[in-house]
Amino acid sequence: MVSLPNLQILKKTESDMLIENMLETINKYRLLDRGDRVVLGISGGPDSVCLLHALLSVSSRLDIRVFAVHINHLLRGSESDMDENYVSELCRGLKVPVYVRRINIKNFSREKGISLEEAGREARYLIFEEIASELDADKIAVAHNRNDQAETLLMRLIRGTGLEGLKGMEYKRDKIIRPLLDIDRLSIIKYCNENKLNPRTDSSNLEAVFTRNKIRLDLIPYINKLFNTDITTTLIRMSGILKDDSEYLEEKANEGFELCAIKKLEKEACLDISLIQTFHRAIASRIIRNAIRCVKGSAKGIEGQHIHMVLDLIDNGRTGAQIQLPEGIRVEKSYGVVRVYIEGKSNESKEFNCKIAVPGETEVVCLNISIKADLIEADKNDIHLYMKMPSGGLTQFFDYEKLKEGINIRKRQEGDLFKPLMSQGGKKLKEYFIDSKVPRRQRDEIPLIAKGKDIVWIIGHKISDKFAVTENTKTVLRLMCNPTKKE
Repeated sequence: MVSLPNLQILKKTESDMLIENMLETINKYRLLDRGDRVVLGISGGPDSVCLLHALLSVSSRLDIRVFAVHINHLLRGSESDMDENYVSELCRGLKVPVYVRRINIKNFSREKGISLEEAGREARYLIFEEIASELDADKIAVAHNRNDQAETLLMRLIRGTGLEGLKGMEYKRDKIIRPLLDIDRLSIIKYCNENKLNPRTDSSNLEAVFTRNKIRLDLIPYINKLFNTDITTTLIRMSGILKDDSEYLEEKANEGFELCAIKKLEKEACLDISLIQTFHRAIASRIIRNAIRCVKGSAKGIEGQHIHMVLDLIDNGRTGAQIQLPEGIRVEKSYGVVRVYIEGKSNESKEFNCKIAVPGETEVVCLNISIKADLIEADKNDIHLYMKMPSGGLTQFFDYEKLKEGINIRKRQEGDLFKPLMSQGGKKLKEYFIDSKVPRRQRDEIPLIAKGKDIVWIIGHKISDKFAVTENTKTVLRLMCNPTKKE
């Protein structure tokens, strides 16, 4: 007679299944690497207590070291203190280092002008980053679970979001990792019970005051009961589909941004309007968002309505029109270009006005350039070579006899006059810039070689016909504009 194995012994426990699922998520999304130092946020509630215990149970296998961080928001008096004491005792028992920080969230909320809910989140991540930096930690683990993901999706849907927002929380973003994002709240509670962890219950989570609590306590149960469904599963499935779609669109938008970008600087980006308009609106909106990220480092605070304002400016705005976006971002429509920049930084004009040493080299420190001046005796056989230089070059030739009284390098001034090479007559410099479609905010940044009010050379653009080399020139003045090395 063949004896059957003891099925009770082979049956996996809740702890086994949760850890197995967590490890699958960690491996699938590459959340941890061997040797990682991990800062873990722990409130004392079931989710974070479960994550701490579960990560510690596999820390040797994964070759990681865990550090716990508890933040006392000072919102619930003695209850907050009891949470702090519980976390300290739990970490002591688990032999894990714990760092406790206290912050008055009510004051922080007032100072920032944001809700308590937003203030709590912002403060937590600031402190996590601070401690991670102190400990030279590689990752910051937070305990968001599958139900949190569904609540986040509904919350964003209610507030108004695009495809990006409906992707939900990411498994990994910079240092932040979410190892429990595929695990539901019931499994977490069972894990805590099975391991006798006795987590704390935040009484504020039982009050339908904050937006997330209203969704958790009222909206989701109501939808499930009314439609006899599991809205959490439906939302998670939808999020996965939209994530794939969004990633494809982002890939195309990145290619589009590289194609449209005329200028990409730390505080300024310029895009070719005619090229943006060739893209579908779904891609064009992402190209704009990429420009904002390029300028600011992130698109935080920029919502769909702001992107639509920029697209409307591109399609319908007049030349010179501007709009103000959150976070100090300004967008301006110029001649065939939309310019995105940080107000008060990228558009600050640098003052400069230096006499050019002839012959010699004159450095313009604020522009990181120098002007080298040489005198060349004109040879009748070669004079035509000095008369055919491309107008946009950084080396140009002039008739020295017409300039020997002295020239300066400076920015534009009121009343400047310019007679472009080969033109019939002179005009105001302002008129030349307008006719040449030079954006208004760039005009103060263009260095000029000037003799009094007469512009000799708009560096990088054109030279004046009045001072150009002719067949009668005896001495040629060569001016070379060179970049100087930054310290």
